[in-house]
Amino acid sequence: MMTLHINSISIFLWMQTVLITSEIIANLYTQQPRYTGKFLTSVNKKEFKAESVVACLAFCGPLCTCFGYQQSTKRCRVFDFCLDRDVSFTEGGWVYYTSPSECDEGWVTYGGHDYMMNTTRVSQPEAMRICQQCGAYLVEMNDADENNWIKQTILKDIYCTDKYDCTTWTGGNDIQTEGDFIWGASNTPFSYTNWDSINPDNSYDLSKPIDCVDMFYDGQWNDRPCDFQASFICER
Repeated sequence: MMTLHINSISIFLWMQTVLITSEIIANLYTQQPRYTGKFLTSVNKKEFKAESVVACLAFCGPLCTCFGYQQSTKRCRVFDFCLDRDVSFTEGGWVYYTSPSECDEGWVTYGGHDYMMNTTRVSQPEAMRICQQCGAYLVEMNDADENNWIKQTILKDIYCTDKYDCTTWTGGNDIQTEGDFIWGASNTPFSYTNWDSINPDNSYDLSKPIDCVDMFYDGQWNDRPCDFQASFICER
């Protein structure tokens, strides 16, 4: 009789744990249908064996904003963040969950990508970090249509007397090789540019490297020190 009582308590406690953990998943994580049945490849992922989605959540940790679970193989994949560009191929059974953040609102969609303006003035490295926390990256303009859309949609309400005072960070830089500009997140060279007539230049402050690219409100580009404080646009 005592054994039966102990077993009943154990089952009750186990059920309570499952209910509490399931509630945590429901409250803190949202299933992402756009990743369902997909295999995500990312440099920030870790993989574990887990007996359940609840056990997978335990591997997630405080900095994890995304995790995936494949029930048939008991595989658990944990990410700092998930990006649409990390979807590499279809593999059935994967279900992904992402945690909400202050970046869940304010996104505008264009060409299959989402964009969000953040008016907090920070350095380019800090802007990169904030975008990454939202599962995104600093904006990368690949053609004139995208650049014009950003100017007309994202930057339409921005204006200042001196346009150098209200620029917006992009993900561009020439940190590795002076004059060879690349997009930081994709590590690809510029295939399209929209430089202001006197940029890129190194006349802003000769005591500092001028390696990062921001945008004027008119859509033209400028290079300046990466520690300059500017607004920024995240893309995902």
